[in-house]
Amino acid sequence: MAKKARTGKTGHQDSEQAMAKNTAAEARARAAVKDVAQSLSAKTRGLHQKAQAKRG
Repeated sequence: MAKKARTGKTGHQDSEQAMAKNTAAEARARAAVKDVAQSLSAKTRGLHQKAQAKRG
């Protein structure tokens, strides 16, 4: 019985590590999405400026 409890504990630690990895991966994914959104908004801003310069 004692051994089972111990293995249960290590299993719990593994799941905690997996959760930590998941949150890190999520954070990286969010940062990537943010970068894409920023570059996209910068691109559209540039296009708007270009169009305004043409109108001038």
